[in-house]
Amino acid sequence: MKHLINIFKEYKYELLLIYTYMLIAEGLLLLQPYFLGKTIDGLLVGNWNWLIGLVLVYAGSTMFIYKRMVYDTKVYTKIYNNIVMGFIHKTDVDNSSKVARTDMAHQIVDVLESYVHYYISVIVTVLGSLVFVMRGSLITGFIVLGCVFPIMFIVFKFYKKIKQATVVGNNQYEKKVDVINSSNKDEITSFFNRRRKLWIYGSTLQGKNWFWVNAVKYTFLVTALIVFIKTSDKLSQGDIIAMYSYISNFLISLMSIPVGVEAYSRILDVLRRIR
Repeated sequence: MKHLINIFKEYKYELLLIYTYMLIAEGLLLLQPYFLGKTIDGLLVGNWNWLIGLVLVYAGSTMFIYKRMVYDTKVYTKIYNNIVMGFIHKTDVDNSSKVARTDMAHQIVDVLESYVHYYISVIVTVLGSLVFVMRGSLITGFIVLGCVFPIMFIVFKFYKKIKQATVVGNNQYEKKVDVINSSNKDEITSFFNRRRKLWIYGSTLQGKNWFWVNAVKYTFLVTALIVFIKTSDKLSQGDIIAMYSYISNFLISLMSIPVGVEAYSRILDVLRRIR
């Protein structure tokens, strides 16, 4: 991961600005269920004050997301071009591997652009939602927190197979140009049939992982919501809607665990090939 850390250091100011925009936007998004609940309760009795706050929260989050989207493409395309040119100038691998690895190098930028963005959102959502849930009902908070352990067990049960599928798939991909240049119809057909089988195998692993993780998520969602309603007094419609949103957001954010494990295994293999 040293290569990835060096990229962070080289572009720290540009990346810091991007992530700051994201943090502000995610903080405002975190407030939306709270303001929505208050707005619903207010409108039911003719009070429009909370609606103004809700509109401001929506407008603020939208503005900072827009600013991040406009700026980050300029930064990430610059990073990708520098990575690829550095690799091409210093490498002595064959052309087929070179083409494949320059394509794979985009996954490094994907980590910075997609996964880091995703995990900033996840961290803010998980911590913030848990605070709001605990604030509304301590026992409900402990219930949703308990979901972390079965999800981690399921994910790491599939981790070795996911990692193996990633390495095998990348090994085969490096042979693509040589196979196509061979003009051997049987060899080309075999290559793409093999690639199709690897995609199916990887998709099946992800599908099984997704099924069991979501089964756990929905079980805890229903349980936590029932406990909250049954153990709380004088709940308004806005309270229930806000709590449902925060519980759901917390549990949905835990889906970042399988995403992170898959991304980690993939990026390690790519870094091993291009360093």
